[in-house]
Amino acid sequence: MKTFLSILAALAITASASAQTIKMEPQVSGITTSEISAVISMVVVKPEIRIDKLDPSVLTVTTNGRERNVLHVYPCDSRGAYNPEGSYLALGLDKISGWGTGISKSRAGVWNEEYNVKVALKPGKTLKVGKQKFTAIECETNRALKDFISEADYFNKGTYTGRLTGKPGDVTLTYASYEPWSLKGDGVANPLVIWLHGGGEGGIDVSITLLGNEVVSLIRPEIQSHFTTEGGENGAYVLSVQCPTMWMGTSKGFGHGEYPSLYADVLKSCIDSFVDQHPDVDRNRIYLGGCSNGGYMTMHMLMRNPRYFAAAYPTCEAYMDKYISDTEIQALAEENIWFVQSFDDTTVAAATHCIPTFQRLVKAGAKNVWMSMFESVVGMDDPGMPIMGHFAWCYVFNDAVTLSQEQTEGDVVPTNNGGGTTAPQGHANLFDWMNAQVLTAPEITNPRW
Repeated sequence: MKTFLSILAALAITASASAQTIKMEPQVSGITTSEISAVISMVVVKPEIRIDKLDPSVLTVTTNGRERNVLHVYPCDSRGAYNPEGSYLALGLDKISGWGTGISKSRAGVWNEEYNVKVALKPGKTLKVGKQKFTAIECETNRALKDFISEADYFNKGTYTGRLTGKPGDVTLTYASYEPWSLKGDGVANPLVIWLHGGGEGGIDVSITLLGNEVVSLIRPEIQSHFTTEGGENGAYVLSVQCPTMWMGTSKGFGHGEYPSLYADVLKSCIDSFVDQHPDVDRNRIYLGGCSNGGYMTMHMLMRNPRYFAAAYPTCEAYMDKYISDTEIQALAEENIWFVQSFDDTTVAAATHCIPTFQRLVKAGAKNVWMSMFESVVGMDDPGMPIMGHFAWCYVFNDAVTLSQEQTEGDVVPTNNGGGTTAPQGHANLFDWMNAQVLTAPEITNPRW
């Protein structure tokens, strides 16, 4: 009898102990991109028993070693979409920023899946579900980036294969396109905004391009509202193209303008193919921009394809001025260009890149070429936070490029008041100016190489 009672007591103790811990299966992470990094902002979990209501203040989530507060909890489906009958829970996390807090990509040009996320109860807190009371949560994964959701999911993904430039063989580019339902099939011509990534966002996963530099901001209402269609609607198509390495790669190695990019021809063909497949894209309103490597490629494409793009917005562009001939300057003077850079950029020196190019263009008689030269880069997500000078694209994607330097060959006076003193053509900011640019001359194809 004593043995039987002992067994019952042991079973009761075991049941009691197991009832104290609730298991939750991690599903996906939600990624939000900011000025300097992409971070996990939401975690979707599946509890082993249904939970109708949960106080977020009792929870804590650790992302890659950083403890986070849970701001809200709601029932959802397995991808985080709200569903009052859902058996999953979405945990919205507090804001996190600063260097070293974000997710990263691997050397292979894809996201590094090795990222730890753990959900737990705060010390001294308990979780009540019906009549059950839990003192611990078992929920952890070391592969939080194997599957994630983000604004990149609003883009269509594809690839395009074409010939290399300067050497035999083909190459495949990856691209992502945002095609608003409000514009598709509306029967009118719509503008197309193109973005080319920097040196750190090449590879084979285009979400790296979209999230690495906050390119997804181009589809947000703040920027989309600047663009108008032929029918008067607001919005624009967005195309972001990714090369497998860097745009500055040439048949003779890494270049700064001495030789054609390996990707010059295939990029143009990729753009042409996209436009052909979308007959509602206004061929007179295609806008091209990019940062660093992508700024170099923007300049490269302008020189190879004069009067194809209605406007360009090269940002901290890495095309060295000394490799731009006087003849090319004369041709570029006919283009609509707005340069953006920070004077304290130590990665791409403004003094050897966009400043002398801008001054030569002004001397050549350019009427619609502008330059915003900021003193430094400071945060807007975290107001006043110093950011390295190369990150001038932060101003672009925060819709904060408002003024240009005067069109003069004289000294450049950097300022953080919009980057200058002049409102180009009277427009309030970069995107309003861009929206107003329309090709007035037929396309001419006369590439340098």
